[in-house]
Amino acid sequence: MYPCNWTGVTCDRSSHSVVALNLSSMNLHGTISPVVGNLSSLRSLDLSKNALAGTIPSQLGRLPHLQVLWLCSNQLQGTIPHSLGNLSALVGLALGQNDLTGTIPPELGMLPHLQLLYLWGNNLSGTIPSSLRNLSALVELDLGINNLTGTIPSTLSGCRRLYDLRLSFNQLHGNVPHELSLLTSLKVLYLGANNLIGTIPYSFGNLSALVELELATNYLSDTIPRELGMLPHLQSLNLRGNKLSGTTTDSLGNLSALTDLDLLVNHLQGTIASSLGKLSVLKFLDFSENHL
Repeated sequence: MYPCNWTGVTCDRSSHSVVALNLSSMNLHGTISPVVGNLSSLRSLDLSKNALAGTIPSQLGRLPHLQVLWLCSNQLQGTIPHSLGNLSALVGLALGQNDLTGTIPPELGMLPHLQLLYLWGNNLSGTIPSSLRNLSALVELDLGINNLTGTIPSTLSGCRRLYDLRLSFNQLHGNVPHELSLLTSLKVLYLGANNLIGTIPYSFGNLSALVELELATNYLSDTIPRELGMLPHLQSLNLRGNKLSGTTTDSLGNLSALTDLDLLVNHLQGTIASSLGKLSVLKFLDFSENHL
């Protein structure tokens, strides 16, 4: 049989070499063959949403033209091969929702064109590599639902194109870096369900593009910064399960786009700010278990 006629196989018309394998949601079982690393013209490999097990072959790092590597939603185990740092043409890397262990290879910071990095929903440990600051093209980074430790690297502020940053459900500790306020393209920032302490940076008021801010279930203290009321596009603000004190802050009434406000389980006192009555599109509001 001629491989270029097979389901999910795309070939170059002139050379007849395989340039794409799209076998997503095909109920595939077994392992990923190292022989795939011999497809030297391959640009896209999508094996997501199957039941593939075993490890990720290090031979995939030999594909010089690979732009998309989508292996998410399988049952892959073992570590992320350091050789993936050789994929200099890579734009998207999705390894989420597997059973991967070990650390995040610092070599992933050597991918100059990488825009999407999804490693969520694994059992990755260790710290977030500082080398990720070199990913100047990165727009989405999801490392949530792992066992990552250490602090949030302030050097992530070097990824100036980031508009979606998700680090929730890990074991990160320390302060929320104020340097994240330099990511002025951010629309989504999820840092919840960690062990973060200290205050919410006042400089977050500079994140004018922010739509969702989630800092829930940490140990953040002090007051809610008035500067959060300067975010014109903010639709969801989730600060539940912290140690925030003071009042509900009048400035939150300026968030005209806000639909969800969750301040459950904190140490807020005083009366509920009357300015919140201006939130005309608000759909969800929870101030339970405070001292109002």
